[in-house]
Amino acid sequence: MSSTKPYIPSNNSDFNLFEVNLNTEVTANALAWGVPAAQAGLLTTWSTGYAPIYAAVSNKETRSRQQVLAHKTYRQDYVTFLRPFCQAFLTNNILISVDVRKSLGLNPRGVNPPSERPTITSAPIVELKPLGGGTVRFAFKVSQSNRIGRQPNSDGVMIYFKLVSPGGIQPPLPPEPIIPQLNEDYPSSDAESGLPTKDGYETQFSTRASFTAQLGISEIGKTMHIYAQWVNTSDTSKNGPFSMVSTLVVS
Repeated sequence: MSSTKPYIPSNNSDFNLFEVNLNTEVTANALAWGVPAAQAGLLTTWSTGYAPIYAAVSNKETRSRQQVLAHKTYRQDYVTFLRPFCQAFLTNNILISVDVRKSLGLNPRGVNPPSERPTITSAPIVELKPLGGGTVRFAFKVSQSNRIGRQPNSDGVMIYFKLVSPGGIQPPLPPEPIIPQLNEDYPSSDAESGLPTKDGYETQFSTRASFTAQLGISEIGKTMHIYAQWVNTSDTSKNGPFSMVSTLVVS
């Protein structure tokens, strides 16, 4: 949680309940929660000092301007202490259960974990454009009516492509989608990654829905056959299906 997260109440009455409860629980559980005694003592000092100042401004009929200003200054300084104190010792302290942290008015990580992404059920709509000099532009859509853009439940798009000399045959059905994980140890060859090299496929992964690839002058005149799929790199079982084959002549 950011140290500027507004979990400390802004209302004076709510703030008073928050800090009194916080001080009470920390005083009782400092050792079990691993809160340094010196820091727990500082919290008690701040809380004890706040009590009479808050009491003085609670009655709007009797409080003075000086008391209001004194309360404002003390509370600002108290909050300046509380934010880093909570962040350092309470908010994400694994020795304190999530339920207890919530009862303290905090907002610990893990209360609302991100939802699991679903299996991708659609294939990319592929757009290919030869740019000359052996360069090809690849672009992918989620649906025919959408602008170029990545599927929201994917980490990117993987393409399997094969270059066929003039007069060559149409490629077979797309290979099995064995997608290597993305990391610094990304395999240096198709053989190492386990991709189906026997069918002559090459692969390229992109986190972007539009990119260019330089194929080289020697590939000019060849026909490129491409299958594409949306990829979930953390769980390949949720990868999308292959697209229909797309073709272009490299120029």
